[in-house]
This record gives sequence, C-alpha cells and structure tokens, in this order.
Amino acid sequence: MTQIGGRTELLKKFTPMEMMVVEASRLIHDNSTVFVGVGLSLLPSQLAQRTRTPGITQVFESGIIGASCSGRAPWGVDDTALQVNASAFCDLMSALGWMAMNNKFDLCFLGAAQVDKYGNVNSTVIGDYAHPRSRLPGSGGAHDVAAGGQRYAVLVRHDKLHLVDRLDYRTSPGFITGGRSREELGLPGGGPSTIVTDLGTLTPDPMTKEFILTRLHPYSTVGEVRNNTGWDLKVSDHLEESLPPTEEELNVLRNELDVEGEFTGWRRPVSETGSPQRLQPRTH
Repeated sequence: MTQIGGRTELLKKFTPMEMMVVEASRLIHDNSTVFVGVGLSLLPSQLAQRTRTPGITQVFESGIIGASCSGRAPWGVDDTALQVNASAFCDLMSALGWMAMNNKFDLCFLGAAQVDKYGNVNSTVIGDYAHPRSRLPGSGGAHDVAAGGQRYAVLVRHDKLHLVDRLDYRTSPGFITGGRSREELGLPGGGPSTIVTDLGTLTPDPMTKEFILTRLHPYSTVGEVRNNTGWDLKVSDHLEESLPPTEEELNVLRNELDVEGEFTGWRRPVSETGSPQRLQPRTH
C-alpha cells in the first residue's frame, strides 16, 4: 500500500477540526435535504451551502426549515441567526416524527460522546447508567434521525474515549451488531454512512457493516489512527487521502461561520494597526 499522510506541516495552515468540518461538508449533494444537529455538526451544511451545494435545504431539530445562518455560526438549533431567513417553521413532532421517520432527510449529521465499530451512538451517559461518571444531554432528535433518515454521518474526535469497542449506553441505532441486524429490527432508515473524525474517515464494510478506515487526513498516519481507536480498526485496501481545505473553504469557515474559532479552534491575531494578520491555528 502506498504510504500517504503524515504531513504535519499542514497543521500550520488549518486545524484538525477544520479538516473534519470540511471533509464532512463534502458528503453533501446539491439539491438534497440535510438534517442538522447541534454543536460542530451545525457547520458542514452551512459551509457546503456557501461553497459547493447552494441548492440544499437545511432542516434543524427545532423545526426551522430552509435557513442559512446570518452573520455567524448558530450556537444551537433555535438560534436567532437561523430564524431571520428561514423559509418555513414546523413543530418538533413534524420535524422528528413525520419528516425523520418517513425518510425525508437525505443526510443527517450527528455528534457523539461515544461511537462503536457498527456506528451505534451514545449521547446519554458515560459509565453506569444508574451511577454515571457523566450524564449527557441525551438523544434530542438523534434517535429519530438515526432510525429513519436515509443516511447519517457522525462527527467525533478520534480517540479511545470516543471511538469505543463497547458503548456505555446506546442512544441512537447504527448497524446494531453488524450484518443484517439493523434490517431484522425493521428500522426504516439506511443507517450510518460515515464517521468523520479529526484524523480520518471511516465507512462501513458492505457485508459486515463494521466501520473501517477508508480515507486518511493528510497530516495523520495509519498508525496514529489505529492507536487512537478503541477496537481493532481495519484499513481499506484502497485507502485514500483527504484533500486539504481550500482557501475558499477556510475563508468561509473563519470569516462567515466560526468567526471566533470557538468550534474549530482557530484564532485570528490582530496587528497593532488593527488589521488581521495571517490566519493561525489556535494553540489552546
């Protein structure tokens, strides 16, 4: 296999979280309907709409339909930055009940506290359910879109705390135990299509449904990815390398969306004259 990745000098130009957002945005097809979650998963569709796929319709968990954020990335799914230019509003039951469970979403983005090798997601609790180390926000709409959306992508940091061999709690269904187990439960949606991390991209094996490494971000290595995965991660025989963010993608992310760097960890130093200096990754 050709050796790829490992060009850590690229991290002087962009952050791993920016790479993750850009890579996730490239999963979106134009003129599709995209369900948007909270936190970092708000960014990929906003970026895609401004760069490659202007015809998408974004649906937010709160029932906001067709919005494109104004002035900055929204802090949540009912932020006024979204409400100002929405084309429609509906209630939560319509968004998560009728739309999600009837395959109306072409692609959904979800965050995760834990995800396992079959794409099952935990966003409920870390540790024992009755006596947890951490109690998390819970499902929100994640279970609904994971069960009923045509496909969903998980955005998560790549380490053994997040990519685990066994979930502490299964909030949202992936491919359950692999193989045909999801189909046997009768879940209407297509399940997880991608796990995008700050080190690479994982996709499910067509037969076993176990997630394997299929794309490596240009600054990471196969060894680094495997060492930071909680299961014995398999690597595709046709491993590819992710394309770095373009200048346009970084410009949109930093100047129109994540303007303070709170989501992706970059910051923009200002010179004594008040003019922005060269964009730099955040170091803390």
